[in-house]
Amino acid sequence: MPLALALTLAVALAPAAVPAASGDEAPGAPAPAKEEPPPQPPSKEQPSLAPREPRPPALDFDLLPPPKEQGNPDLERQVKARRHLLELHQGAGLATWAALAATVVVGQLDFNDRFRGGGDTGKYHAWHTGLAYGTSALFLGTGLLALLAPKPYPTPLRLDTALLHKIAMGTAAAGMVAQIVLGMAARGQAGSVSERHLATAHQIVGYGTLGAMTVGVVVLLF
Repeated sequence: MPLALALTLAVALAPAAVPAASGDEAPGAPAPAKEEPPPQPPSKEQPSLAPREPRPPALDFDLLPPPKEQGNPDLERQVKARRHLLELHQGAGLATWAALAATVVVGQLDFNDRFRGGGDTGKYHAWHTGLAYGTSALFLGTGLLALLAPKPYPTPLRLDTALLHKIAMGTAAAGMVAQIVLGMAARGQAGSVSERHLATAHQIVGYGTLGAMTVGVVVLLF
């Protein structure tokens, strides 16, 4: 009996021991960790050494320079004419200034010869008369050059050298007219007391006219 009981127990326990002897893992046992391959560094693409095909040249170039913007022909013509006339005005103005200075000097000599003990020889009178007419003609022509010059641009009224020049020349113009009137009146009263008074006034106005014209020249040149 004891031997039969032992054999029975051995047979009953034999199937439970088989899994332990086999290579399979026992239930509930931890699975062994699998080794992962090391990370590979990112591969860098090597630049291609093959020659690249040349790109065709761009065809959007211009053989001629860009056309200039066409201005207003009438405006350009007026600007050119104004510049030319004002250049002539400036040259004629300097000549008129010099002529007026000579007229004043010779007029002073003529006044001294007639009224200040010069003997009243009249040797300066013809020179003074000729210079007076010539200076008056120059002054008139110079003024016309400025008045006839076109004005392509608006010129607002403001205090500048151009306005001072116009004021001075306006004063000189009034003086020129007064000199002509006084000179003719003095010659009309020749031999009378009024002649000396009129000649004195003519002389004073002459100096004032020269001073006004000098201001008009200086403000533009300097």
